[in-house]
Amino acid sequence: MSDDVEHRETVALVGAPNVGKSVVFGALADSYVDVSNYPGTTVDTTQGECDDYRLTDTPGAHGISSFSEEERVTRDIVLNEADRVINVVDATQLDRDLFMTLQLLDMGIPTVVALNMMDEAAADGIEIDVEALEAELGVPVVPTVAVDGDGIGELRDRLPEASAPDETGIERFFSDLPAVEVGRARKTLLVEDDEPTARAVADADDGFDDPVGPDDAAADDAADQDGVAADGGVFASGQREAVYGNRRRRVGDVIDAVQHRGDRGRPLAERFSDLMIDPLTGTPIALAILGVIFYLIGVVVAQKVVDFLEIVVFGEYYNPAVEGVVTSVLPAANWVEPIEFLLVNDNLGLVTVTVQYILGVLLPLVIAFYLVIGVLEDSGMLPRLAVLTDRGLNRVGLNGRAIVPMIVGVGCVTMAVITTRMVGSRRERLISTALLGLAIPCSAQLGVIMGLLASLGMGWWVAYVGVLLGVLGVAGVVLDRTLPGESEALVTELPRMRIPKPRNVLRKTYNRTKMFLREAAPLFGVTAIGVSALDYAGGLDAIEAGLEPLTGLLGLPQEFGQILLLGLIRRDFAAAGMTGLELGPSQIFVGLVVITLFVPCILSMVMILKERDLKTGLVMWVGSWAVAFGVGAALAMGFAYVVPRVNAAVGGVIATFAGVIG
Repeated sequence: MSDDVEHRETVALVGAPNVGKSVVFGALADSYVDVSNYPGTTVDTTQGECDDYRLTDTPGAHGISSFSEEERVTRDIVLNEADRVINVVDATQLDRDLFMTLQLLDMGIPTVVALNMMDEAAADGIEIDVEALEAELGVPVVPTVAVDGDGIGELRDRLPEASAPDETGIERFFSDLPAVEVGRARKTLLVEDDEPTARAVADADDGFDDPVGPDDAAADDAADQDGVAADGGVFASGQREAVYGNRRRRVGDVIDAVQHRGDRGRPLAERFSDLMIDPLTGTPIALAILGVIFYLIGVVVAQKVVDFLEIVVFGEYYNPAVEGVVTSVLPAANWVEPIEFLLVNDNLGLVTVTVQYILGVLLPLVIAFYLVIGVLEDSGMLPRLAVLTDRGLNRVGLNGRAIVPMIVGVGCVTMAVITTRMVGSRRERLISTALLGLAIPCSAQLGVIMGLLASLGMGWWVAYVGVLLGVLGVAGVVLDRTLPGESEALVTELPRMRIPKPRNVLRKTYNRTKMFLREAAPLFGVTAIGVSALDYAGGLDAIEAGLEPLTGLLGLPQEFGQILLLGLIRRDFAAAGMTGLELGPSQIFVGLVVITLFVPCILSMVMILKERDLKTGLVMWVGSWAVAFGVGAALAMGFAYVVPRVNAAVGGVIATFAGVIG
């Protein structure tokens, strides 16, 4: 980020989830600067530029408090970074959203209110007197329909008018505070018993800046002197309920003064929403939606589009052309050989196969995924799918939000790892990522596996699915019981259902895809160089030889070691490699189970390292080896010792029964 941007005033967009905050951000931003986790959290924040301001899009939250990670991040940005705030409010949910608005004004934060979704309010028969609302709040209020760009220009023009009333009535609660010289923002949070604020004031935190209060040193000295912290604890005013009750009454008074709600009957969208969250009607609807998602991403894009790009575009044109250029440009000398290998080798050449993976495999999948997610988000279907699948996923330590990564994983595990961002807590992201890497075959691999199992018969296919579901369930339960913490309950508000706006979906897809490529491409490049160097030095051959004891444990020939090496690079390579081995039915079955449970492909591993951390990635990688070979060895032993004895016993019973009858 440039120094110029760093020194501009910061405008934070705050609001509840699903109020169109990110749409407002996208409409205001002249350019996106960065998307990253807020320090010390797994919550994404987005930065951009708008005229002379630096924009920050905060996570959706219902208040400036510390009841959730999203609220804590929002509180820290509002307190420590923002010079002014755009509070995005859903015009159809004034009774809910004005609570945060009044909280911001109580804190004295310079605010402009974007009264969004005015078109939907009108459709619901809700009339809002915007001028009266502006007079009641004492700050600028701009009506907007962000998805259509309506009101965005006025919102931009009125940003300099951001303000807060000198008094709001919160002041009467301050009289019970100790004589702590902090600003109005922190006094408001102190009377709301916000523990991190009380602790920060008491603990003399050097990084605790107050944009609307006096300097920290004075605050900290005063805190220590006046006993904000007592008996090792933190100050608690005991006024939270009184403050909240007072604010809710003020919200009610404002709504009575500015809003008129007519009777338009129950909209069709609400009736469809009821059908989606009812298990009897919602389950078949959800299955149909998930089937369409799988078909679009897992079949159309992951197989047809990617196959065309890989086989035709890159296989017939790009790679041969690049190889020709590299060969003609580099001089004919021995010292050039490793460089040429690094650039154009068949496994992971830097300018051939790596480019093919990024542009021919990942890019179409990423675009397809973000398009689908954009449609699900904008239509309001995503939270309803989460509600429907919540109970089943609770059994493996997840909640309903994990359904999307699981479905996307069947199309592409690499892409699915990215989607675990939506799952919720870090614990649930770990579980969902581990299950994706362990027991979810990608569509490319699945296609080859289905072909091999089809030659064995339906019974082998059923057994294969049964083994994977068993491993998935056991692994989920084990992770749920061993990882510290507890699963988060699914707490989600159901936004209204609506027809997605193509412009908004395309804009989100473009921005998300651009961010993804900017972050992921360098990682793939570094990985390609490392793997190619190992390959050139003979490291991959040594690994194959070292795997011989393990392949013997599985009852498979030594050549299976080469299959495993291919699986390290791409899972479908391993499945395809098995078609060239002469194996019996039980060996094919064991081999397919092992390569399915085997480590995620190299692209998925890179993404796991990026989304999680090195330690987590290594644990998952080693754990996949253990599970794959453990299950494979058990199956091999079963086929070698148990099945013959069972067959013999069954044969004996049949012979005895036949003798009795005869």
